[in-house]
Amino acid sequence: MKGKKLSLWMTGLMMATCLGTMAQQKITGIYLTAADYVQNKMAYTETNGHLYKARLYALVPKDHILLTRGGEQTKLGKDRFFAVQLKDGKIFHMRGGESYELLNRNPQLLLFRRKLPASPKTYPEQPYRYYFSTGESNLQELTTQNVKQAFVARKDLPERLDAAFRDNDDLMAYDTFHHMYKLEWLIK
Repeated sequence: MKGKKLSLWMTGLMMATCLGTMAQQKITGIYLTAADYVQNKMAYTETNGHLYKARLYALVPKDHILLTRGGEQTKLGKDRFFAVQLKDGKIFHMRGGESYELLNRNPQLLLFRRKLPASPKTYPEQPYRYYFSTGESNLQELTTQNVKQAFVARKDLPERLDAAFRDNDDLMAYDTFHHMYKLEWLIK
């Protein structure tokens, strides 16, 4: 029995260690606003070969991230920046305890995805849920109806959307000729 308790304790310790290291990421910079993101203008970037490390608090969401570089720590509220770029190049927008990966740099239509939590026994048919925003607006679920409402001033857009996309899953189709998402091309 004693061996079993020790084994469970060791397993828990290893999981906590793994999750803790995943929560602290090296970053290449932070975009303070959506406009900074579109213009690729970062703050908190590499200095003298030293990158910031960011504690993102993935397990227990907090209203801030903790930036560390060379022994200095900076606490930055999540409402004070738009997105963080990890060293691997992925860019995440954090809102309400969730992280949304940014997929494009279109100032009229920003596209996001969020990985859905799944247990090993049940995998969702679609591993991601997709969202969009128009400039500085709030995130909305990516549906044809929501896009039509967001761009109500464009009178021809509803017919163009209906002609180009059969259903909501098609909205994330990528146009290899124009090197952008089809939806971006239609809204352009």
